Amino acid sequence: MPYKVQFSGLVCFYRLQGARLALLPDGRNPGNGIDPHYASIVIHEDWIEDESGWEGVQRDEGGVFPLEPCEVVFEGADTAGDLDVSEHALPQLRQIDPNFEIDPATAATIARVNIRQGKLTSHLMPQGTAVVSQLEVPHDGSITITVKPDDGSPQRSIRARAGAEIAITNMARGVYRGEDTEHTSHFKIYEILSKNPVSLNELPAVNNQLTELDSRNPVFTGGGPIGIYLECSNTGCC
Repeated sequence: MPYKVQFSGLVCFYRLQGARLALLPDGRNPGNGIDPHYASIVIHEDWIEDESGWEGVQRDEGGVFPLEPCEVVFEGADTAGDLDVSEHALPQLRQIDPNFEIDPATAATIARVNIRQGKLTSHLMPQGTAVVSQLEVPHDGSITITVKPDDGSPQRSIRARAGAEIAITNMARGVYRGEDTEHTSHFKIYEILSKNPVSLNELPAVNNQLTELDSRNPVFTGGGPIGIYLECSNTGCC
């Protein structure tokens, strides 16, 4: 039974040969009046079979797993296979600033995810205008998610039930809903991924044919997520 990974908030998909590398910029200390961003894996508690290595991590909710700088491995998604990106249309950072260029080895990230098989599609955030992505991965049985901290500390893991919907998010805390809400654009956080100085002051163009994401994950059903605005969209580069 396939499972789904849903990428919400600030996530840039870096193009590799036959693959994608999802880079979540480290927005914990963005400065310039921008709200801090935090990365998490979110799974409905009913979909969790087991977890290991999270004992020393401060958590507010049972199904939310906060991330510090790390690599996240979704079982099966990192295995070489067929990756369909024909319906994965994202705002492109180079269209805003042609000097935008990523060196994956040095990009300032809070999390990285290798994607080598499955189907990637883009959608609109439920009740919002931000672009999100969904990866559907062919897989039988339970799914193991492995978190490998960059500081060399012990790996952590989560085992989810077959067919689970797993969200990986990089968003500010709280909820912005009203059209008149004043806040500094979160989109500038993407600048830290570029190896060249860039200015991302314009908002990206978005495919107006995108459909709203249909998800059962609590990120999208539990009262409304942050990041419903365009400037908290997933992006593509290079």
